[in-house]
Amino acid sequence: MRHFFAALLIALAALPAPAAAQDFPSIGSQYVDFGASMMSVGQMNNVIGNTVRGRSVDRTARTAPPRSAVGTRYRASPVVSRRVGAQFADFVVRADPPNADRLRSFLRQNDLLGAWAKHVAVDGLQRGDVADAMTAYWVQNWQIANRVAFASRAQVQAVRAQISGALGGSPAFARLGDAARQEMAETFMLNFVAQGAAFSDAMARRDAGATSRLSDAAAARFRKDMNLDLRRLRLTNAGFAG
Repeated sequence: MRHFFAALLIALAALPAPAAAQDFPSIGSQYVDFGASMMSVGQMNNVIGNTVRGRSVDRTARTAPPRSAVGTRYRASPVVSRRVGAQFADFVVRADPPNADRLRSFLRQNDLLGAWAKHVAVDGLQRGDVADAMTAYWVQNWQIANRVAFASRAQVQAVRAQISGALGGSPAFARLGDAARQEMAETFMLNFVAQGAAFSDAMARRDAGATSRLSDAAAARFRKDMNLDLRRLRLTNAGFAG
């Protein structure tokens, strides 16, 4: 993924309302994701975690990603996007009650999913695909936890192959319809924007304390939810490896 510290700020700066990145410091430093209680999100994160956990760099380099038996795309509905957006707004407001009115206004006025799409397009990721949404989220959290500014397109696409293969082999994922897939994907996208914007802003302001809190939060989320230590994982041209 690009030098997201600057690139995500640029994508958000193109939105019409001001102070985009600063709107998310509270959610970005939380140890619990928006949508973390969704059963499908937890299940799929653990499917990917089981795929990644314990893979050595040597073994990863020798092993081709599993072929996906089930497609990961979905047909999007504006009704689902509105519902997910409203739930996200409630989550953000709970994290920062004093700024509730300003936060709701910002979220109503801006297309955060469009900002996500603009940011990740350079790595060949796009809306309408659960694997793409999960890939961006996993790679960015790894970057934040390890304070690594750049991940190459080859590395991102290798992680996408891992995730696509894991989802394609999951009976639970195969049972999900378009609406459930869209809800899951957009949950990952919104977490990506909020967490990345908060970290980008902290880096731009050279706020060492905020940067450390956000980095620790990313590591803690994965440790708590997936029993996975992001700081022990390596990101390689063959994907994640332990």
